Amino acid sequence: MRRSVPLFRGRQACACRQPPFRFNDYETVELGEDSRGADVSLSTCNACGTIWLTYRIDEPHYHRSGRWWRVDIAAADASTLSAATARDHVERSPAGFVGGSFFDSPGRAVTAPITVR
Repeated sequence: MRRSVPLFRGRQACACRQPPFRFNDYETVELGEDSRGADVSLSTCNACGTIWLTYRIDEPHYHRSGRWWRVDIAAADASTLSAATARDHVERSPAGFVGGSFFDSPGRAVTAPITVR
């Protein structure tokens, strides 16, 4: 059963634009780990085809350190994106989502400036 979705910028939005996000709604490709230890992946929404860049950090030796950022990207950018360039791409994005135990959130919308910490 699909969740109902609200209007998004004046048009019907896909469920991929409203937390909480469910992994089985996407086809995901892992890009690997960057030099800071973040896991980077690209997920394509099965319903609308939007490509999402997800940047995840978890420091298991620190309590409530799990955090992630998620921004949509153009297909042209997806083909050139790497784990090494993902953080910069997230921080240059005009809007996206953050979540995790660090933010005490299953996901919430954010707008620029987006700071990865």
